[in-house]
Amino acid sequence: MPRHPDRQLERLAQPIAARLLAASGMAVIASGSVEQHGGHLPLGTDAFAALSIAERVAFRLDTVVAPLGPVGVAPYHLSWPGSLSLSPTTLSAVMVDVCAALRRAEVSRIILINWHEGNSPTLRLATAQAQQRSGLQIVVAEAHVITHSLFPDEMEFTHAGSMETAAMLAYEPGLVRLDRKTKASDLASGQAAHELFRRPDVYPVPRDFHEIAPTGWYGDPERAEAGRAEEIAEAVADHVVRRAREIWALLGAGGEPPQDATAGNGVHTAPTGTDR
Repeated sequence: MPRHPDRQLERLAQPIAARLLAASGMAVIASGSVEQHGGHLPLGTDAFAALSIAERVAFRLDTVVAPLGPVGVAPYHLSWPGSLSLSPTTLSAVMVDVCAALRRAEVSRIILINWHEGNSPTLRLATAQAQQRSGLQIVVAEAHVITHSLFPDEMEFTHAGSMETAAMLAYEPGLVRLDRKTKASDLASGQAAHELFRRPDVYPVPRDFHEIAPTGWYGDPERAEAGRAEEIAEAVADHVVRRAREIWALLGAGGEPPQDATAGNGVHTAPTGTDR
């Protein structure tokens, strides 16, 4: 199954978007980053990866993907020109405002698809604020974590390695240019350093990504393959939808969403109730 750019809110005419949001009662939001990924992947890798998964989730739930914008919280990449970063306050404010607007469109549930570790602390606080202000129920899906967890042997949890290369192959293969690859940092050293920042108990806060990878990236992008990348993206989307439905049921949020709520609205929809 290909991507579904027709699920992007900004690409839809207003009446169609309004019907999808009201009938499903939910929306998907994508969050990523614009930061260096060596010479072989684009600066927007995290933003594109999040959007790729978000489109697939929105298709399965017959709703739309609302944008936060591509830039995230990534100050530790700014020593590489071209990388961008928002302050946590800015990203949080955008998230809260977008959620408030979606609530006015009869949305009560949101799935937030994130593909950038630097966003996670901010988004956790922002979603809590959005829920309190707007009466929403928000589920956060860390798509990069899910991808690695489902396929730990194939999708290495590196920076610009096989996992993020696969994410780009599933989004737009032409954005992957292995022929322009710059020198990788040592794999073992990068993994050991990155693990310090990923510890759940006692951990440092990143200052500059040079502390992890002096050349900006590490990993094995050649391990990614286009056909397999598509299968992995589909599996991640399935996992997100399955988990979200479990959460909604357990928290008493009305259980399963309407399965054919937008039939006849002129928008192509997925087979109902399907976890591919």
